[in-house]
Amino acid sequence: MTEQVSLSEAHARLDDLVYLAARSRARVTITDHGEPAAVLINAEELAHLDEVSALADYRAQRAAGTVRTVDHDEVRARLGLQRE
Repeated sequence: MTEQVSLSEAHARLDDLVYLAARSRARVTITDHGEPAAVLINAEELAHLDEVSALADYRAQRAAGTVRTVDHDEVRARLGLQRE
Protein backbone atom coordinates (compact mmCIF):
# COMPACT_ATOMS: atom_id res chain seq x y z
CA MET A 1 0.00 0.00 0.00
CA THR A 2 1.27 3.46 -0.89
CA GLU A 3 -0.15 6.72 0.34
CA GLN A 4 0.71 10.04 -1.24
CA VAL A 5 0.45 13.29 0.72
CA SER A 6 1.55 16.86 0.19
CA LEU A 7 4.36 18.33 2.26
CA SER A 8 1.94 20.50 4.21
CA GLU A 9 -0.33 17.52 4.92
CA ALA A 10 2.68 15.42 5.96
CA HIS A 11 3.71 18.16 8.37
CA ALA A 12 0.25 18.15 9.94
CA ARG A 13 0.00 14.33 10.06
CA LEU A 14 3.61 13.30 10.66
CA ASP A 15 2.88 11.20 13.76
CA ASP A 16 0.16 9.24 11.95
CA LEU A 17 2.23 8.78 8.80
CA VAL A 18 5.27 7.50 10.70
CA TYR A 19 3.04 5.08 12.60
CA LEU A 20 1.48 3.92 9.31
CA ALA A 21 4.87 3.29 7.70
CA ALA A 22 6.27 1.59 10.78
CA ARG A 23 3.34 -0.70 11.54
CA SER A 24 1.80 -1.60 8.21
CA ARG A 25 4.94 -1.43 6.05
CA ALA A 26 3.11 1.08 3.85
CA ARG A 27 5.17 3.54 1.88
CA VAL A 28 4.19 7.17 2.24
CA THR A 29 5.26 9.42 -0.61
CA ILE A 30 5.54 13.08 0.32
CA THR A 31 5.14 15.50 -2.55
CA ASP A 32 6.34 19.06 -2.98
CA HIS A 33 4.36 21.04 -5.55
CA GLY A 34 2.90 17.78 -6.84
CA GLU A 35 6.25 16.06 -7.40
CA PRO A 36 7.57 13.19 -5.21
CA ALA A 37 10.11 14.63 -2.77
CA ALA A 38 10.59 11.94 -0.11
CA VAL A 39 9.28 8.56 0.98
CA LEU A 40 8.64 7.27 4.50
CA ILE A 41 9.28 3.54 4.80
CA ASN A 42 9.58 1.00 7.59
CA ALA A 43 13.09 0.86 9.12
CA GLU A 44 13.31 -2.91 8.50
CA GLU A 45 12.46 -2.38 4.84
CA LEU A 46 15.24 0.21 4.58
CA ALA A 47 17.72 -2.23 6.12
CA HIS A 48 16.61 -4.88 3.61
CA LEU A 49 17.03 -2.45 0.70
CA ASP A 50 20.52 -1.55 1.96
CA GLU A 51 21.46 -5.25 2.09
CA VAL A 52 20.13 -5.87 -1.42
CA SER A 53 22.04 -2.84 -2.71
CA ALA A 54 25.28 -3.93 -1.02
CA LEU A 55 24.94 -7.42 -2.48
CA ALA A 56 24.32 -6.02 -5.97
CA ASP A 57 27.40 -3.78 -5.61
CA TYR A 58 29.51 -6.77 -4.52
CA ARG A 59 28.31 -8.88 -7.43
CA ALA A 60 29.07 -6.07 -9.89
CA GLN A 61 32.56 -5.65 -8.43
CA ARG A 62 33.14 -9.40 -8.54
CA ALA A 63 32.02 -9.52 -12.19
CA ALA A 64 34.35 -6.63 -13.00
CA GLY A 65 37.21 -8.26 -11.11
CA THR A 66 37.57 -5.32 -8.74
CA VAL A 67 36.60 -6.97 -5.44
CA ARG A 68 39.17 -6.17 -2.75
CA THR A 69 39.67 -8.90 -0.20
CA VAL A 70 41.59 -8.92 3.07
CA ASP A 71 43.26 -12.13 4.21
CA HIS A 72 42.93 -13.41 7.78
CA ASP A 73 46.45 -12.42 8.82
CA GLU A 74 45.84 -8.81 7.78
CA VAL A 75 42.51 -8.72 9.63
CA ARG A 76 44.15 -10.07 12.77
CA ALA A 77 46.93 -7.49 12.50
CA ARG A 78 44.44 -4.63 12.02
CA LEU A 79 42.50 -5.79 15.08
CA GLY A 80 45.62 -6.35 17.15
CA LEU A 81 44.93 -10.06 17.54
CA GLN A 82 47.60 -12.69 17.82
CA ARG A 83 47.76 -15.54 15.37
CA GLU A 84 46.14 -18.72 16.66
